[in-house]
Amino acid sequence: MKKLIAKALIFSALIGCTIFGVIYLPPIDPDRYIMALLDKHRLLETTPQPRIIVAGDSNLAFGLDSGMIKKATGYNIINMGLHGGLGLIYSMDELKPYLKKGDIVIFIPDYTHYMGTGIGDNTLVEVTILMPWIFCYYSRENIMPFISNIPLTFQRRLRGLLMPSKEMPTHLRSGFNEYGDNEGHIGVKPPEFKGKDFIAKYLPQAANLGITRFLPERVNDELVKHLNGFSDYCLDKGVSVYISFSPLMEGDRQKQVRMLTSFEKDLRARIRMKIIGDPIGYIYPQDYFFDNEFHLNGKGREIRTRRLVETMKSVPELANAPKN
Repeated sequence: MKKLIAKALIFSALIGCTIFGVIYLPPIDPDRYIMALLDKHRLLETTPQPRIIVAGDSNLAFGLDSGMIKKATGYNIINMGLHGGLGLIYSMDELKPYLKKGDIVIFIPDYTHYMGTGIGDNTLVEVTILMPWIFCYYSRENIMPFISNIPLTFQRRLRGLLMPSKEMPTHLRSGFNEYGDNEGHIGVKPPEFKGKDFIAKYLPQAANLGITRFLPERVNDELVKHLNGFSDYCLDKGVSVYISFSPLMEGDRQKQVRMLTSFEKDLRARIRMKIIGDPIGYIYPQDYFFDNEFHLNGKGREIRTRRLVETMKSVPELANAPKN
């Protein structure tokens, strides 16, 4: 019996070492999109105050002109938006080691985040390949998703070793500018748009729904706790926190307005963060978007940023950076 247990332990250890080795030992192409996270964390370390940190997902990476905001307000801007798969809880966790008294954080996640509890997917594992230490800052809610996504990450990494693939030229680390904005897609001919027609090719049943994503009418109860907890954390650190709204591709506008009005009312009633702007003003036609309804193109990026600047100008703390 002891020999059987010993063999089982050795076998389990070999499997564990194999999984660990395949995930963490092979190098990652330094120009892969996710590698931009290293540069964003470097910005968190080195960007001087006064500064505004904008956090969310790829709607910010593709759809924000931070230079325009800096010119209009005088604040140094750090755009932390990268990937929706990290989850909203991660977006809060990764900021904690870097926040300083006087910082301003503006959350602008896509609406789909508000429907869930804020946990991430296999991207949580991929991030620890770049920054192993970040795991120490993961909230306990992300621990189980991290563990459950190890097999998927193993498969992806193994497939990448056997059949290397290149990312799209619009999704590269080298496409990001000094603020953390991705500019690799600006002026580039867009690929086939991944809207409802594209999805229907692979999921015919989706055509009957007539939509590609869902809008929440209220914030998930669990996520409310996390957002308010982070707000309290920032208050103790002397950091101001705001929430604004992401772009939304125009569809059934009457339905969108009804749902967003309900969502905004719930957000204002239950979230202890200052809310700026209104969601209706960020509904845009498809020709403002690049490859899907989360990523703005150059024209959409400029219009969205100008609207955000106008909104910020109405808030005294955001309108003009304090003089040192």
